[in-house]
Amino acid sequence: MIRLGRGKWKGHILRPSSKLCRPTSSLLRGAFLDIAGRALVESAIVWDLCAGSGAVGLETLSWGASYCVFVDRNPRSTSFIRSFLRDHNAMDDAAVITGSIREYIKSTDSVPDIVYIDPPYRYSRIYDWAYSIEWNAILSPKGAVFVECGDESMMKEGWNKRKYGDSYLFWKMMKEVQ
Repeated sequence: MIRLGRGKWKGHILRPSSKLCRPTSSLLRGAFLDIAGRALVESAIVWDLCAGSGAVGLETLSWGASYCVFVDRNPRSTSFIRSFLRDHNAMDDAAVITGSIREYIKSTDSVPDIVYIDPPYRYSRIYDWAYSIEWNAILSPKGAVFVECGDESMMKEGWNKRKYGDSYLFWKMMKEVQ
């Protein structure tokens, strides 16, 4: 069970199948929103990559993001997210894509303000890929990228990081990079 903690959907409960994903904890979602800040989240375009239950992206929409792109390879995940959006009359506020995050990034013209990546912790190559991307060429000038992982050694130096329970949150703010 996942309870959304902020905004218009505060208190709404998501009940994805336990086989669907390892959901981002409410502690970590709250920390992510605190780090990003209301000013960045409000009216933001968000990419929730390796979306799983969609809790992170739904939390940003709940808190005032203008649009969220959810990308996940698992059709059960994207079906779950679509169902929530449909039930809450929010289909116009999002795109839900079943497919590769790498292919999505290569093919889109969208410029996000926030990117959140939460792959299955065992997929170490995704962390190398996330580290190697030139995020300042993808994100808006005020943007930020966040990566969640279970082992701090999965990400290289040069990123901000904090530990929350059994998970780590790494991030870069583009205004820090320039």
